[in-house]
Amino acid sequence: MSILEADLKKALEGEVSRIPKPFRTDGVIQQTIKCFLYALLKDADLWPIPDFRPPRLSDGLLEIIGLNRSGVVVCCFAVRPVVELRAIKSLEALDVETKWMITFSALSKKVKESTFFLRAGIRHLHLDQR
Repeated sequence: MSILEADLKKALEGEVSRIPKPFRTDGVIQQTIKCFLYALLKDADLWPIPDFRPPRLSDGLLEIIGLNRSGVVVCCFAVRPVVELRAIKSLEALDVETKWMITFSALSKKVKESTFFLRAGIRHLHLDQR
């Protein structure tokens, strides 16, 4: 599955901006992004699996993964307000080429400070909130 980062960023920011401000909490934003990714994966002819716990990680959780027709994981997404070590470990637990860490905190300074958790092979996408 080939996702262009600029297109994904623009589409996700559009979805988040449609949430009325009084309802724009971290949980609502996170679930909205997960729902959008679910539809995106289905449209790409992948099987979306939400709330996936990687093997051997008791506290790890990925918002969604995409399986191809052979049942092989081809992409995975972690969605958090800021980059978290637990999310990075969950992404690294899978041998997948396309790994995304999506952040959405309005406090961009906190997001920048948290990016030291990022590792090679994980794409980071920060959504700007308006």
